[in-house]
Amino acid sequence: MSVHPPIGVANSVSANHDFDPLDAIKYARQSNFEAIQIYLNKDVLADSKILNRLRKEDQTRMFYHAEGLYNEAFWGTDYQQSLFKFLGTVENPNFITHFDESSSIDSLIKLTEKVSKENVRIYLENYFSLDGKENAEKNLKKYLALFTLSSNFGNPIYPVLDLPRLFKKEVGFTIQEGIEWTFQMVNFFGNRRMPMLLHLIDATSEEQQRSSFCTLGEGYMPYNEIFNFLQKTRPNIEAIIFEFEDKVNPLNSRDYILSYYG
Repeated sequence: MSVHPPIGVANSVSANHDFDPLDAIKYARQSNFEAIQIYLNKDVLADSKILNRLRKEDQTRMFYHAEGLYNEAFWGTDYQQSLFKFLGTVENPNFITHFDESSSIDSLIKLTEKVSKENVRIYLENYFSLDGKENAEKNLKKYLALFTLSSNFGNPIYPVLDLPRLFKKEVGFTIQEGIEWTFQMVNFFGNRRMPMLLHLIDATSEEQQRSSFCTLGEGYMPYNEIFNFLQKTRPNIEAIIFEFEDKVNPLNSRDYILSYYG
């Protein structure tokens, strides 16, 4: 029997409670999830009750998802300063942010050098602003290049692989091309022993509308191939986060994952 990575949920599971972080924390603890991801928008950062509760959470691994994109426009904003002020008060300061494909690689490197001086762990999530296969390939190559070039500063950023995003209709990859990019990205970080987060959902539609979300293994995503590959290559997966908007699919999806680690 192999040890499975920590499995958690995003506060999107509390969509029917206006994405209430406190409701999501309660659900995660009652359901024995080992991690939770909280989206820190401006309203949450202004809510002292929620922030105080987040500071006290010590039984579940906490990840914080920031607004916006990872670019130079983010740095120095009121939002960034409020975010870092809060992160300075928690035990494991970190934030997840979306890759900005429109930013030059030079500007991203400069930003990474600047942020690396802060006592905050940065997780950079693959993200597509433009549609089409050609744009997606350029995006992913730049995304991987940033990790290579930023290694000059140590390891200031860590990857978040949103695997379903590689299979969205707008991106333009075939299922096989999506699988190949998944394997390439996992190998890229796995060979470097870089811990990675995985964002997962499944859906019955390639548009991935929320109404089509379903348990892992019941949709069109090739999770059998993906988890067989993960079992074979054993990359360093820091946590798996479900981004469903209900409280049933995460439970069934956890069972699906655990079947590969039985």
